[in-house]
Amino acid sequence: MIATDASLVSASMKTYQDYAARLMDFGLINTRSALQFAQDIWTARSSSDLTEAMVDYGRRQFECWSEELEEFSAAAGIEEDKDAEVAGLGD
Repeated sequence: MIATDASLVSASMKTYQDYAARLMDFGLINTRSALQFAQDIWTARSSSDLTEAMVDYGRRQFECWSEELEEFSAAAGIEEDKDAEVAGLGD
């Protein structure tokens, strides 16, 4: 049987708890955004209101996912490559 170090187990549990808490936070943010989108769609009076609701929802989702990616990359120790080639839609 492999003996485990108590501090290693404790650190692993803390990391897991931090990840779980952040996932719950992001789930709450995404849920609130979806509910706000539903309310905006429901109360839209014109096609421009509908378009504005869709654009706002897309922007909120993009910002949320960008934040999630940055935080989880930082937590995992993945550094951003400043010289990385950016792929465009036409690639």
